[in-house]
Amino acid sequence: MTLLTFALILLGALGLGIASRLGMKKADIEDYLVAGRSFGGLLVFVLAVGEVYSIATIVGFPGGIYAQGASYGIWFMGYILLAYPLGYFLLPLIWRAGKRYGASTYPDVFRGHFGSRGLELVVAIASIVFLIPWGQLQLTGLQVVFEALDLPISPDLAAVLGAAAAFGFIVLSGVRAPAFVSLVKDVVLIVAVLAVGIAAVAAVKGVPALFESARATPASVTMSGDAFRFSWTTILFQAAAFYMFPFFALAIFSGRSERTVKRTQTFMPMYMVMYPFLVFASFYAIETVPGLEGAKANTAFMTVAQDLTSDWILGIVAGAAALSAIVVLTVGSLVIGALISRNVLPGLSQSRQRRTTQGVVLAYLGVSLLLTLATPKLMVTIMNTAYFGVGQFLPCMLIVLFGGRFRPAAIAAGIVVGDLLAIVLDQLDVAAAGINLGLIALAVNCLVLAVSRLLWPEPDPPEPIAAIVARGRRERRGRRERPPLPAQPPAGAR
Repeated sequence: MTLLTFALILLGALGLGIASRLGMKKADIEDYLVAGRSFGGLLVFVLAVGEVYSIATIVGFPGGIYAQGASYGIWFMGYILLAYPLGYFLLPLIWRAGKRYGASTYPDVFRGHFGSRGLELVVAIASIVFLIPWGQLQLTGLQVVFEALDLPISPDLAAVLGAAAAFGFIVLSGVRAPAFVSLVKDVVLIVAVLAVGIAAVAAVKGVPALFESARATPASVTMSGDAFRFSWTTILFQAAAFYMFPFFALAIFSGRSERTVKRTQTFMPMYMVMYPFLVFASFYAIETVPGLEGAKANTAFMTVAQDLTSDWILGIVAGAAALSAIVVLTVGSLVIGALISRNVLPGLSQSRQRRTTQGVVLAYLGVSLLLTLATPKLMVTIMNTAYFGVGQFLPCMLIVLFGGRFRPAAIAAGIVVGDLLAIVLDQLDVAAAGINLGLIALAVNCLVLAVSRLLWPEPDPPEPIAAIVARGRRERRGRRERPPLPAQPPAGAR
């Protein structure tokens, strides 16, 4: 029954992926990467949500709470909740920047705004480097699911099949396929999480009993010292860095209008309804499944699902995990293909951009597979590493939106210094009194910019997007308020 339910979910997703080709009106690269900027609110919403609620939602989040206690759950939920209101105000401006410069990627925006090939290359290469662990995160999650649920497919084969499915969706219709498949993925993900969370509460006869049993392990429900500092600094840093992930460019730039993008942010928080149920499952695992150490902590949610639910619910859980991984892997792969075909190797024709994108996607999926099979890690570690790097793009994006007398070379230098520092601190396992390492690197990045602003300011900075938008609104308001011209008498009238 588990395998049958799982197969039906995947077949439904495949059907939607094939149906996504029906919306393709032309075969140019803009339609392939950002759907010709034609998506309405629903598709932009599910595409953006598809990237936020990846396989880490049901594997990494419960595993993090199991391994690290309350502090992990607080910062994980906290940064997402803080990011949504920031996105409500920032994403329409980012969409406007993409429209103005005909962008499909963030480096497209930076090249168009600053006219700097060097800055474009720095952001493109850094994006590629820090998206590689994001792909590994999805495939590692697939392995965890298939191993924990004891399905008749080996975990390694599951990772290979997941990568193959992602490539197939990309070949089908570019960004349209993961957007359509996300419709199925979101439904089964919510059903799976709620079912397992409710089963955990029912097993201990109520939420109070569940939390009372967790109090036996103090680290599960309290935090102080370094854990507390890490939580609040991570909330601040990752909320600010949230939309700097390159795959959000495809979701934002595929929107039909600024209003469409803003409207999606209004409804994004409703997905947070899943997290209390994930916490229930995590606390149940702490109480009843002791001894999961290292990467084994990632199996906490699956273990609870297997202990408390029926076979068909397990099939839904497996389907939700697989589709979550495949959707995120598909979009991440497409973004890397776009970064190389448009930004690292500019000047390619439309047809060559598409072929190059697909070739790069195949290579990226291969590298992600090798990393997954050779270096399994706790998923929270993989995710944090990616945030450290892409978070360094934030000052550059804010300068595009709101202006500043900063030279492109100084902005690029700040990104390079911040990224290198983040990598070094992470590899040396620097404690930093619990302060998020990405936030430290971002502070140094901003310091480089501040010094450059004092010693080497940009004499003629480009007009920021916010100023362009404000000027357009004033002009439209002026046209509406301008009194009509008096009627002229007909020719020849006295």
